[in-house]
Amino acid sequence: MYALAIAGSVAAGSVAALPHFQLGSLDVGIPIQSFGVIVAAGVLIGAALLRRYAEWHGIADDHIRGILGWITIAGFLGAHWFDVLAYEPHKLSEPMASWPPSKWPVLLRIWDGISSYGGFVGGAIGFAIYVWWKRRPARLYADISIVGLLPAFSIGRIGCTVVSDHVGSVVDKAQWYAALAMNYPIDSNLEVVRRAVHPECSKDDTYCMIDKFGNYAAMYPQGNGEGTITMWNLGLVEFLYLIPVNALVLWLAFRKKRIPAGFLVAITGVLYAPVRFFLDYLRPVSTDARHAGLTFAQWCSLVAFAAAAYTAMRVFKNGKIADTIAPTAGEAQQKLKVILKEDEEKSEREEEEKRAEEKRTNDKKAAEDSKKSDDKKSDDKKSSGLAKGKADVPPTEPMIDALPKDIIKKVEDSKAKAADEAKKSDESDDDKKSIKDETTKADD
Repeated sequence: MYALAIAGSVAAGSVAALPHFQLGSLDVGIPIQSFGVIVAAGVLIGAALLRRYAEWHGIADDHIRGILGWITIAGFLGAHWFDVLAYEPHKLSEPMASWPPSKWPVLLRIWDGISSYGGFVGGAIGFAIYVWWKRRPARLYADISIVGLLPAFSIGRIGCTVVSDHVGSVVDKAQWYAALAMNYPIDSNLEVVRRAVHPECSKDDTYCMIDKFGNYAAMYPQGNGEGTITMWNLGLVEFLYLIPVNALVLWLAFRKKRIPAGFLVAITGVLYAPVRFFLDYLRPVSTDARHAGLTFAQWCSLVAFAAAAYTAMRVFKNGKIADTIAPTAGEAQQKLKVILKEDEEKSEREEEEKRAEEKRTNDKKAAEDSKKSDDKKSDDKKSSGLAKGKADVPPTEPMIDALPKDIIKKVEDSKAKAADEAKKSDESDDDKKSIKDETTKADD
């Protein structure tokens, strides 16, 4: 939208500031800011680019998630804490409560103000801890990180633009550069716009021009005469500058001709820090306090530029090109897709084999249990049969009493006769023995 407005202004041959546009927030106990939604989108896009570059260099998934998590969490914490300490230290003395969240201690309200350089510092600390802890190559991992961080940060500047998070000093609409500024309503609820009304000027209903040093230097009668005042939207200006920077860095990162590891993070620092340094001169003193004449971001820009320039010299002197798993990132993705597909098929086969083995084990166990059950039934049947057989055997003596009396008498007579015959036989045998003994004596 802003690009169309700028193009239309140039085509018309006139210099007109951009119309004011601002997105609000949704309060559900914890305020959901449109700025936060845009920043989240930037983080997701940046994470996708970071992963693509890391996978091209054969970085394991655990390390990709590890470095991304450490930088993201440490970056958000640093962004908020540095914002509080450098820009709004008065919030540290605010009253606190456990509920609602808007009354929590300010250091815990990470949605309540962030600083870009605070995010850089926090992310750098998280990066350093992870690289030292895991003993990873610092230069390669720095390039991997910046490939994700730079696009994410740039998209975040879109959020700054649409919520007017960085309103700068007043701009003379007659100047050529006013096409990059924005017309803010005089009665806007933006604190920075209210601060542009100097106490010495307000009695005459006039507005003050703020010079590059934040001083109210010139009178700005009646605003623009249309109920608006033209001021810099520094989020928009920085985003417009970051577009070509992103294009250059990502082209260097993913081109087929490789560059030494560490060069990407160095060139990013060299390109960003000086521009950010000079843009902060457009911030009013009322919103960005000066420390020894410079803002917190300007001091950080000096340190960042020095570190980036030193890193660039070291990389040019002894830098080495990092190894990749394929000539291009696209080929690496195709290779990874094949590997992932093979791993998925292997996992499916192993799962099928596991299920088949479990089925065989269960079937074997069921067969053994069935056999044991059949054997038990057979044993029980045999035991039952033996018991029944014993019960069917006819008793001898006890059953005689149940016979008719005449038959009983015959049986008893038969037994008596058999006993007499046996007795006679025994007597005959005794007689024969006695005769034999006598004969033997006579012979002697």
